[in-house]
Amino acid sequence: MAEQATANRREQILEAALRVIGRSGRQAVTHRAVAEEAGVPLGSTTYYFDSRDDLLRQALEHVAASEVERYGRRAEALRSVKSARELADRLIDDLVAAARDRVAYIAEYELWLEAGQRPELREAAQSWCDAEQRSVAGVMQSLGSTDPATDASLVVAAIDGLGERVLAREDDPAEAAEEFRPELRRLVERLVG
Repeated sequence: MAEQATANRREQILEAALRVIGRSGRQAVTHRAVAEEAGVPLGSTTYYFDSRDDLLRQALEHVAASEVERYGRRAEALRSVKSARELADRLIDDLVAAARDRVAYIAEYELWLEAGQRPELREAAQSWCDAEQRSVAGVMQSLGSTDPATDASLVVAAIDGLGERVLAREDDPAEAAEEFRPELRRLVERLVG
């Protein structure tokens, strides 16, 4: 029971850190800001996380582990896809869903940037990236791709780039993502064509 309470409190703090990152950037992460966001005493953040760097590291590892699980579920769901157009539409639907929670989406990009600057974070970031690519590669193969791993890498890179464009726009991020549906359809159809 105590172990579950500890795990819940730790996760509560990590989720709060992600919200702080998404709203104000990585530089805004302090024990005090995260404790305030989480609604916990300051001592709770310092109990679970030795330093600001430790908190950022564990936030990336937390979100990466969550995303690896999510992409595992997505790979299962994509097994039913029957066409390149359907795959592109499902991937854009995922982008639209992600873009609706702008704070969380920005936090993910901020954490990728942190991983780019800190070698100890790269393993977690790479496992996240690999899981995303695997979720697409399986369906690319079933749709007739002659090089599913490479094609999945291209599709994921395109989605990441479209995601950056969505975040840079002032209009509704979900509407912006929706505008890119024809572009992603064209790419996926060409790759498996």
